[in-house]
Amino acid sequence: MKLDDRSLPAARHLVGPDAAEVLRVPVEASGGRLLSARPVQVQYRPGSDVVVRYSTQISWNGAPAQRETLAASSMIHGSHDGTIAVTATTSDGPLDVGVWRWPFDPVLLGLPHAVAPSPVAAMLHSIHGPLDPQVVRLEVVAYRPTDRAVVRVDVDGRGTVAYLKIVDPSAAPAIAERHRVLLHAGVPVPRIDAIDETLGLIVLAPLVGPTLRELIKADASGWPDWSEFDRLADGFASAPLVGAANVSRLTDGALHARMLATVMPETAVRLDELAERFERIPAPPADTVIHGDLHEAQIIVEQNSIVGVLDIDDAGPGLAVDDRANVLARLAFRATTDPTRSGVIRTHADRLRHHSSERFDPATLDLHTAAALVGLATGPFRLQSAGWRDSVVALLDVVDELSMRELSATAHGRLT
Repeated sequence: MKLDDRSLPAARHLVGPDAAEVLRVPVEASGGRLLSARPVQVQYRPGSDVVVRYSTQISWNGAPAQRETLAASSMIHGSHDGTIAVTATTSDGPLDVGVWRWPFDPVLLGLPHAVAPSPVAAMLHSIHGPLDPQVVRLEVVAYRPTDRAVVRVDVDGRGTVAYLKIVDPSAAPAIAERHRVLLHAGVPVPRIDAIDETLGLIVLAPLVGPTLRELIKADASGWPDWSEFDRLADGFASAPLVGAANVSRLTDGALHARMLATVMPETAVRLDELAERFERIPAPPADTVIHGDLHEAQIIVEQNSIVGVLDIDDAGPGLAVDDRANVLARLAFRATTDPTRSGVIRTHADRLRHHSSERFDPATLDLHTAAALVGLATGPFRLQSAGWRDSVVALLDVVDELSMRELSATAHGRLT
């Protein structure tokens, strides 16, 4: 597969058979030999930028090959500062790509400090007392190049003592302020124990309990009561957060549909129709404060109650229906991609939808859920999963079901 984007001519070389050649030049210039390269994550915004993360095998200076994470980016306005610039001269003009090696992300400046035991032990000294770096265990929970990373810190004998969130340094103060305001409003978000604004490195206290995602994977009971989602929404609504409003799921859904149309031209007509449908709905103004990216992996549960909520980087003004639609879309995604648990997940999702109809117009909720699911349908492509095209089509079938349900409800409303 190739990304044919006139605004990003280098993008077509980053995903596909040419990718290894793009990486080979900086690897060899650094004394290595690239043996293999496989894209494992693609962040693509048509006409703007593309960032690809690779799992590679590299032999450095003749030593046995080892696995390395490399990343490459191409942006409409040039490469990220702090990367190895690779430029190719072609008949269509120069092609510019920036390449870097984990953990030296050009935006996440704190990442090298968060994945080495000694600086982490020093960072946590004022919170947990002296820590021997040899007993500090670090696990990378998430890494999205140039966007964010999360590292879990375990200490032998104590278990998890902290999570480190690494973001663009310019975003760190606002994230810290969101945590402060939400905690004051009684929303159970993690406490911030320390922050290095220069590095964009935030130390979060761990929350105790399984996430709803973990309950789903374990086929465990204890799902939160449906009223808990209302209680959580009311908590966010009570927080005086201001700033730019979260983009509506309908707007996001249209953008994601058009992105998928560029990488799956065989479904372009279907996706363009979806995008046009979302775009025809006027985007209402923000009506409350929302989480902004609420889903089952962000919700910590204990005895059928929501006792914690994670990742509030996007918390702020938005549409209340979008948070609920996002939860329902993620459940639909899991039911579609995990057939062994689809029955129980669909049952819970249907109950949550039914309960939510007391708070939201069902037709509006279904449409926003469909738009959120289009965004999730980009996941198999972004992760370059085996058979990702088939996975996307299966998810779009569910989007159509939701859309038809919403259309039926709208038509019924016009006739009554």
